[in-house]
Amino acid sequence: MNTQTSEKLVARLWQCQPASSVTDDGQQFRTIYPGRASHSRGCDFKDAVFTLNGQMISGDVEIHVKSSQWYSHGHHRDPKYNNVVLHVAWWHDNQSPTRLQNGKTVPTICLSTFPGYPADELNQHLELCGNSSISCPEAEKHLNADNLGKLLTLAGEKRFTAKAALFRQALRKEEAEQVLLRSIARALGYAQNAEPCEELANRLSLNSLQNDKPESTRQALILGTAGLLPSQRHRPVEDMETDKLEMIWQSMSLTETMNEADWCFSQVRPDNFPTRRLIALSYLLTRHRQRGLLRGILQLARKAPSGAEHRWLENGLVIAGPDYWRNHCDFGVAKKRSSALLGREKASEIVINAMLPFAYVWAEISSDLKLKRKAAEIYRRYPSRADNELTRHMKQQLLLKPNARLSACQQQGLLHIFKTYCRFRNCTACLLGSNRS
Repeated sequence: MNTQTSEKLVARLWQCQPASSVTDDGQQFRTIYPGRASHSRGCDFKDAVFTLNGQMISGDVEIHVKSSQWYSHGHHRDPKYNNVVLHVAWWHDNQSPTRLQNGKTVPTICLSTFPGYPADELNQHLELCGNSSISCPEAEKHLNADNLGKLLTLAGEKRFTAKAALFRQALRKEEAEQVLLRSIARALGYAQNAEPCEELANRLSLNSLQNDKPESTRQALILGTAGLLPSQRHRPVEDMETDKLEMIWQSMSLTETMNEADWCFSQVRPDNFPTRRLIALSYLLTRHRQRGLLRGILQLARKAPSGAEHRWLENGLVIAGPDYWRNHCDFGVAKKRSSALLGREKASEIVINAMLPFAYVWAEISSDLKLKRKAAEIYRRYPSRADNELTRHMKQQLLLKPNARLSACQQQGLLHIFKTYCRFRNCTACLLGSNRS
């Protein structure tokens, strides 16, 4: 491969050329699935499947032209790369093993040693690969559009059932309001910040959040515990309102906090920065401070009018926010366009992933059969939402057109199939393989 080789070129080779070789530490390696291209910080491919000495492994893959770039790029110091299970390079020019920030080592494979095409024929070979994504063989051979739609609905219902089971388990151990707070916080975090948002919710007590104290006190507690106030990030305080939050936080004298490194800002849209999401959480708690979060959310579900339930529920969660946060993505960082703190699309995600399965289980425990039935029906009828990275990937896998309109339940079905079967390459157990037309 010539000196103009790029990571993009190596990544394409990894995607379209099945590989069998030996790793740098002498293990027999075979590719089963190269994974899906990642658009977030931490790796180049997610959910790859391969074997080492016959043992199946699934996880993230990082690509480089030279193996030494793992260290020159600083990945060994970055915890965002701790989920990498395989390092792929064209040239293996480094004798040191690939070491993660947590101290673990992962194997490295060198693509230039694989049997295949000479370097001067590589570009031609990659052109012949074209679209290198691997589609589902069952979709190609056995599934028509009607049957696939039914299977996706079934898979979506299974995902709802699985979420309900997790809520049922959590409610046996914890107070209902704390369980609900954690699920809403996780949904607010998107993929990149779901785990730190959940961790924050575990550190916060609803008793300290749901009271008649001023909004600024609630915000100071949330952001201070998250470690995201300007003073905690060694940033200047640029306005009076922020200075007020800082003074309130200092008066609390709390020391057990998270820190900025726990949160992901890189490759996150400014509208979705964790600071904005946590401010949105504060305002959502304020909205329900009289009834409490639990009663407020359940009341929203009970009163949802037939035929317009999704709009009603989303309206109950949408938060415009004050002028400052409509026009800022972080402290002192202005945005070009104003936007809601919690918009309709994010509200729909909270409804589908948190509110409805929680209400379903709560109603089951409380013998409220009307609410239980209603939560399940709203979920089944919920209209299509915007696609995300995974649903777009699964549409491609199942040979669906990018603009194919699926219900929210069917979109959840795509996620269920991917997370239950595709990511482990467990095709024989998949719903699609066992329901041939």
